[in-house]
Amino acid sequence: MSNKMTGVRVVIVDADTVAGWRRVTPSLAQLESAVSDLRRSAPGAVIVILGDPSLRWALSPADAELLDDWINHQQVVLAPAGTIGGHVGFIAAASRKASFLGMVPVVITDRAVPDCPIARMRRVGERWLFDLENASVTEVVPSTGSQYQRRRKPA
Repeated sequence: MSNKMTGVRVVIVDADTVAGWRRVTPSLAQLESAVSDLRRSAPGAVIVILGDPSLRWALSPADAELLDDWINHQQVVLAPAGTIGGHVGFIAAASRKASFLGMVPVVITDRAVPDCPIARMRRVGERWLFDLENASVTEVVPSTGSQYQRRRKPA
């Protein structure tokens, strides 16, 4: 028996992006609302919520407690400490794994994730809309050094 799930779409949601989208402080209520709308708009998709462990410290105490509950019930997975590339690398690895399993990955994030089709999201009133069909891969060019170079003082 094969473990391949050929053609099934997997939507990887970056918890940090969605919880903090256009907000000063991230909100799990916002994340939950967006994922609920995503489930309605893509009923056949497998939805995976991944995040950076630092999300916990940006949340209110009540949301941090709720996040712990979601983690314990495997509703959200945070990147393990020491993950190569941080949580963006974790998302990229999840996308590669989904492709290996024959699934069609799409990522919802505001980050440049190497080799991953990134879908746009927007909010219209209280409703979240996701453009999964037009997801495109963002070219990620590795840095060759410091982004900012120091200037020497003139002699």
